[in-house]
Amino acid sequence: MGDDKIEEEFKLDGKEELKLDREYQKKIIERERKFFEEFKTFNEVFDQRTLKTLFSLLAGKHLTEFIGVVSSGKEAVVFKARKGKFYRAVKVYRVATCDFKTMIKYLQGDPRIHVRRSSRRMIVHAWVEKEFRNLKRASEIINAPKARLRRENVLVMDFVGYRGEPAPKLKDVTLEWERCFKEIRESMKKLYEEGELVHGDLSEYNILVKDNSPVFIDFSQSVTIQHPLAQPLLIRDCINICSFFKKKGVSCNYKELYKYITGKDINPVDEMMIKQL
Repeated sequence: MGDDKIEEEFKLDGKEELKLDREYQKKIIERERKFFEEFKTFNEVFDQRTLKTLFSLLAGKHLTEFIGVVSSGKEAVVFKARKGKFYRAVKVYRVATCDFKTMIKYLQGDPRIHVRRSSRRMIVHAWVEKEFRNLKRASEIINAPKARLRRENVLVMDFVGYRGEPAPKLKDVTLEWERCFKEIRESMKKLYEEGELVHGDLSEYNILVKDNSPVFIDFSQSVTIQHPLAQPLLIRDCINICSFFKKKGVSCNYKELYKYITGKDINPVDEMMIKQL
């Protein structure tokens, strides 16, 4: 039997094709409805557009399922999800409660991002784009989760943990502190020199520990070294890190750490600007 005859034999008429299409649409609508119902079990409230964005990650097979909430704050929620046998972290920004004034301050000085003040949602989208780019760059240089995709106010990245259990924060573990400080110092230097990035919000709360090594997370406030706030932010990072490790008995000084990273002494004007951050 020729190909044309086979194709003709299995060809659907218009009514059959319309019927199958309607059945398919019904299945999609029902799956979406069930997803919205199941999402209520996480006790998180999002607008309809965000829920549709999250559902699209499942429908597009970017994720297999959402499992639970890892952390929840005023501005964002981080979910644990799965993609096949791999775990993912899904960060969802709450458009209604984000600090737009702070976001604009960090976005405007970034040469990679162009954003208008007119739309609150567009500001959040630009913020997610910035964090996505920061993670992509950082993960190539230091221990940081790899960014997988971003969609509107949602960012998907690698999950940092053990068999689905989140890795602990630096503040919650016991380590060989001198060695750990040196590892963090080297990561800060590599991020600055090779990645041309400053984390901007580095502390014992934004460093996880996996396999006894520090993993930097939360790059939303990170800026390029060309940003007008880069140096004040780096000084603040140095102060936070040294403050933590001094409590652990490590001899360190934030001014020496800054000079180790940049090769320069702290500019007093930059240090004074920390109060405005």
